Amino acid sequence: MLPAQSAEGGYRTVVLDPGHGGADSGARGGTGLVEKDLVLRIARNIVPVLEREGWRVVLTRQGDELRSFDERAAVANAEPGAVFLTLHIGSTGALGTARVYSFAGFGSEPKDDSPRAPGLLPWERAQQPYLESSRRLAALLQRELARRLPGSPETPASAAVRQLRSVAAPAVALELASVAVNDARALEALAPALAEAIARALATFRVTPEQAP
Repeated sequence: MLPAQSAEGGYRTVVLDPGHGGADSGARGGTGLVEKDLVLRIARNIVPVLEREGWRVVLTRQGDELRSFDERAAVANAEPGAVFLTLHIGSTGALGTARVYSFAGFGSEPKDDSPRAPGLLPWERAQQPYLESSRRLAALLQRELARRLPGSPETPASAAVRQLRSVAAPAVALELASVAVNDARALEALAPALAEAIARALATFRVTPEQAP
């Protein structure tokens, strides 16, 4: 169980989650490119940009280790004032475009007869109080990406992204296109634009968290 924390204000830490790792390679391109390796390299390039903007940045993995969804969520849930961003690279799509996702929602409450103290949330529903703030962050980030990565959509999407479900913080997923390129450097070269888009979106989100973009 998790305490039902406030979903607003005081943001100072970015938990950056390079997707996949270990035996989970993620998407694979026809020329041998592997998603888990690319997202880690891109994440490492984003870190110094965010740090220069005054953010404390925590990576959910430092190397090629496999982390469960709940282990990744636990990193964010242990950090007061955190924002969670999971990075992925799709297997299709126009090179250099990016899509942002927030969690789609939970629907009706599941039947749960287990006793728990007032104010506690089940771990698997930790994102619930943060759905609106996550949607605002997704909209801000998608807008910045559309400016810097031509062809990216103007508006984000929502989906049942498992990485986001158990995160007790504003949380979004960013998927870059795509592993279907001949040279990894074409994707790695996008890291500065990604970093700048993330930094600008977070700056706006932190200053005016109560306002929709």
